Amino acid sequence: MVTRDFVAHFTMLLALAGCSITPREAAWPKPPATSEVDAEDARVVAQPLCVGARSWSAGALGDTVLYRTRKSGKKLDVGYFVYWSEERPYGKNVFSYTAVPALAMDAVYSHFLWLFPGLKDALYGPGDIEGVLVEYELADDGSLKVVRGVADDANHAPVQLSRDDLVDAKGRVIVLTDVWSHQLGSHGGGAFANVGNELKCFQSASLQPMTSKIAREFRLGNERQPLRGNPAWIEPMLPQQSSPEQMAKAKAGSAHQ
Repeated sequence: MVTRDFVAHFTMLLALAGCSITPREAAWPKPPATSEVDAEDARVVAQPLCVGARSWSAGALGDTVLYRTRKSGKKLDVGYFVYWSEERPYGKNVFSYTAVPALAMDAVYSHFLWLFPGLKDALYGPGDIEGVLVEYELADDGSLKVVRGVADDANHAPVQLSRDDLVDAKGRVIVLTDVWSHQLGSHGGGAFANVGNELKCFQSASLQPMTSKIAREFRLGNERQPLRGNPAWIEPMLPQQSSPEQMAKAKAGSAHQ
């Protein structure tokens, strides 16, 4: 039997959830009317990046993909942040076919009774942001050649992506998801694009550098403490001149983060 104490505690929890600071007003950037980039970023924004999905999932893709870069010699690492408007457990999965679990999960991933923020948004920030890291080789003519990539699987474990996984016949970088939670660690993106599957592509103004303001509003963290879109946060390089003890200490600190 439900007691008054239980009802009081439950009401208090809902009130706290309703008061949770969740930046739902935060807006993912739109492509600007004009955009100026330096020579290095010009190569990045000239390289098309396309996003595909093997099955339907909730949420609309943003109009831009944000990126961060790190150059070392002839290697250029680019971390891409891909935004979906929402993350909800629907699609071709068990949650969609069993109503009660789906409703329970929806209380976590979306507005609960349309009054309180979902717990996911309250704890982690609005929308769903997934990351992928692509390693490029800088050619003598200034073009970029994809070497490999890293993204997450559905369990947030890292997945190594080969050049064949990432590049289609048109030379576009293809990242692919096959789970409702949008992680981009699905293999075979190049082949997926080559047979004409639907993609949303980003290039020029729709590729924008990540800013500290957006990272803060969407609770993304930073390179040293990534919170969302983890593969896109490029790990800081160790100092050029380091003793073995310093390198071991730096790696241990990175592992704890």
